[in-house]
This record gives sequence, C-alpha cells and structure tokens, in this order.
Amino acid sequence: MSGRFLPRLPPPAEAPLRTVFCTSGGVHGALVLRRLLACPAIELCGIVHSTRVLDARYGFARGAIEQIRRSGLRYAVYLFCATSLADALRPLAGALPGGDDALARARRVPALATRDLNDAAGLAFLRARAPELLVSAFFNQRLHAPALGVARLGSVNIHPSLLPDLKGVDPGFQARLLGQPLGVTVHRMTPELDTGRILVRQAVAVPAQASVLAATALLFDAGAQALVGALAHIRRGDAGDEQQGPGSYQSWPTPAQVRALRARGGALLRPADLALLAGRR
Repeated sequence: MSGRFLPRLPPPAEAPLRTVFCTSGGVHGALVLRRLLACPAIELCGIVHSTRVLDARYGFARGAIEQIRRSGLRYAVYLFCATSLADALRPLAGALPGGDDALARARRVPALATRDLNDAAGLAFLRARAPELLVSAFFNQRLHAPALGVARLGSVNIHPSLLPDLKGVDPGFQARLLGQPLGVTVHRMTPELDTGRILVRQAVAVPAQASVLAATALLFDAGAQALVGALAHIRRGDAGDEQQGPGSYQSWPTPAQVRALRARGGALLRPADLALLAGRR
C-alpha cells in the first residue's frame, strides 16, 4: 500500500466541528494543537493532557525510573526534553515579541489532565464536552470503546509512520534505526492499538541529518495538515481503507538500540532542536 490521498472537497457550509484533542503535550502535541486552533473548520471544545509516564499506576518519579530501566538514561532524558522541558519552555517563548499565541488560546479551552481517560472522570469530561470528533496525537493512552464512542463522527489518530508498519511507540526512532521510509498516517481509532482504517497515508521528506526529535516533529506537523485536509471526508462519513497486512509493532527502544542509532550516525537530539523545544520554529 503506497499511500492514501484524499481529493480536496469544498469546505462544508456547516458549523465547525466540536473537537476534543488528546495528547501528551510536548513538542509534538504543541505542533498539532497549533494546526487545530488555526483551522476554521474546527471548534476546539476540550483538551485532554495525559500525565501518564509508562503506566497509569506510576507517578512521575516511578515512571521515570521504569523508563530508565527499560530504555536507558539517554533515551529517558530525550523524552524529558521532548515533553516536560518543552512544556516548561514554551510559555517563555510565547511571551517574547512575535511569540505564538496558541498557548494563550489553548488556555481558554476546557482541559483535563489525567492518567487514564477511560476512567469515570475521563468519560464524564468527554460527555460534558459533547464532541463531534475526537483527535489523538502523541497520546500515550490506549482508549477503550466507551471513550472512542463518545464523539458522533468517531475518533481519529495521527500516527507518525506508514501503517501498518511500525505500530507502537516512537516509530520515528524505529524508522531511523531500521532505515525505513518516514511517513504519517491518519486513521480511525479502535480499542486495538494502531489498527484502525486509514484515512490518509503519506510519505514525508525528512532531512537525513535530522534528529529523532526533529524528524518526529515534521511527521506530526504533516499529520496535522493531513487531518485538516481530511475533515470534509470525516464529516461525510468516509470509513477509510483497511490496513494491508499485519505490519510490524515496536515497543520502547532498548539501550542497545539507542547505541545502535548513534553508531549509524543518528541522534535523538541535536543542538539545532533548541528552537523546537522552546516552541520557536
């Protein structure tokens, strides 16, 4: 399956789609959020921010320790930079002259911070927002059927790989490690991870020297643009195409894989990524 590209449809005359956005924040969540806020066909009615680190049972400290055990210190620091550090730096950049006002606009949207959107409080938040569409991007929680069924037009995810290849976590890292093509997929969500029908699937050109952080940022930004382009089809009930074949699934990188990436000349972060971390592009 080389790709799925939707023809451009005229913008609908209906009111903007009430949309809840689910994310873990950081660089990649912010890029998608900006696209959603800038889209006149979307009315962002709720933001769900995942506070989970690996597992809903863990707090930040325990989750960080488990992440280090699983992937090594270098990778854990990379994740911290891409998420918590980026979230801390972004308000400072937004306050500068010419700073992006997406953060200020997002603060006016009702928000929920949760380790598990499937619990009673999470479901109550979703139902109170009465969304027509749920969008997930860089979100580290698997949603169950009740949460997925709240939105009238369903739930869609932006996944930074060419599904069905590289399901699972950090496909940008795995594509760099394995030398596979980089791309993004917008797909319908099901309770099974990254298995839903495909709305858009497209390759993304990424500079060979780009770090994993920069490459993944490009993928999520392209995915957000693809989602915006698919809204008319989503509104019209396009179910998408079945994924072709079982593909592959990759879990968290191991310390050995992180070392192998470096041996290939790759990098999790590069000095040039500071602008991305601070939200200045």
